Amino acid sequence: MSMILEQSAKLRLLTVFLFYFTQGVPIGLFFYAIPAWLAANGASTAAIAGVVSASILPWTLKFVLGFLMDRYTYLPMGRRRIWIIGAQTTIVAMLLIAAILSPGSSELWLLSILGFLANAGTAFQDVSIDGLAVDIMPQDERAKATGIMFGAQVLGISATTFVGGQLIAVYGTAAGYLAAAMVVTCVLIFGILVREREGEGRFPWSGGEAHHRNMAVQIEAWPPLLINSAKAMLAPLSIVALVIFLVRTLPSGVAEAYHPVLATGIGGWGQAEYTNTISTAQFVVGIFAMTIGGWLGTKLGAQRAGLIMCVLICLCALGFGLSRDYWSNPVLLTLYFWQVEFFATMMAVAFIPIAMRLCDPRVAATQFTLYMAASNVGRPLGNSLAAGTDAMGSPHLMYFVLAGVFAVLSLIMWRVRFPMRASKVVENIEKEEPVTAGTPVPKMN
Repeated sequence: MSMILEQSAKLRLLTVFLFYFTQGVPIGLFFYAIPAWLAANGASTAAIAGVVSASILPWTLKFVLGFLMDRYTYLPMGRRRIWIIGAQTTIVAMLLIAAILSPGSSELWLLSILGFLANAGTAFQDVSIDGLAVDIMPQDERAKATGIMFGAQVLGISATTFVGGQLIAVYGTAAGYLAAAMVVTCVLIFGILVREREGEGRFPWSGGEAHHRNMAVQIEAWPPLLINSAKAMLAPLSIVALVIFLVRTLPSGVAEAYHPVLATGIGGWGQAEYTNTISTAQFVVGIFAMTIGGWLGTKLGAQRAGLIMCVLICLCALGFGLSRDYWSNPVLLTLYFWQVEFFATMMAVAFIPIAMRLCDPRVAATQFTLYMAASNVGRPLGNSLAAGTDAMGSPHLMYFVLAGVFAVLSLIMWRVRFPMRASKVVENIEKEEPVTAGTPVPKMN
């Protein structure tokens, strides 16, 4: 197989799969396995929410990363590889440091710092691999790639939640961190071996040459990027989309902060039982997203699929809040945990095409990253909602709030009409037409 991405569709799809799988490793550890371990060791919902929120914080700052990556790079190695390799190296380093320090369940500040730094590297990798996908992939590969992206990430989360949860329960947290570091290292080596386009070098000292197409789209000044980004984000439809992306991850934030406590405290589950349930659900959902989810979203249409997901989330949250007296029932808990994982992934598959269509061709890369950054803000908001309502002694209220939010979101999706066509820049990439110098390409998130 050629190791040049531009020349091989299979290699492009494999690259997307591997790096998105890798993104699931720190997420699986710090959003699921470590919170379950903390809950099993008596940590409160507020304490768990603090660690998870610190881990999520870098994802909310992705808009800054988008600006940096569009403005600065090292073109002789390709437009994105220098960022991908640096980010992957950061993840490995943080996981190894975590294994060496191996903080206990009472060292919440250290766990929060490690979770923040590991996920900072992951967020950098996420933005850079998104940019690489759109830079390299023709239009007809992108629908398939979107399903692979989110399916692979969920599979990575699933595998890490399951294996990490087992290792932590039996051998301690250091074993979980070391195993995760080994997986990320393997993908780092793969990232070093591949190249984006012919003539580029694998390393800064390899004597590679910048490809003419990358030179044409590279942004060389801050003012046009900042001004046009502001104009694009203040457009009415863009503001509506920003609100949608802001709240769509609220259920995931609630789940990450409260469901470990719900399972081990109210449900009477063990740590391994909870992580096994979540990892199994994530695995099945990941396979579904990669095989059926993308096709189903295309068949229904992105906006209609998003509307259906919003209505179902509203009904499920309302029903679970009303069934508080039965929260100790393992069947009910299992069903609700499964639907959270399913809808979280399918909402992403439905909304990503909408975001791509809204992007202004002049600032598409940065604008898309801003949407994704807003999307990640919903998780810490969900963490805070869970911590606040649980501290009040009324955890069922968080599900009523979720139901209300998604009822409003359903109305928005029903009434607002988003564009049905991709941006002109996306069409130009597909046709391989010249792109005006200084015009960024849109990221897929």
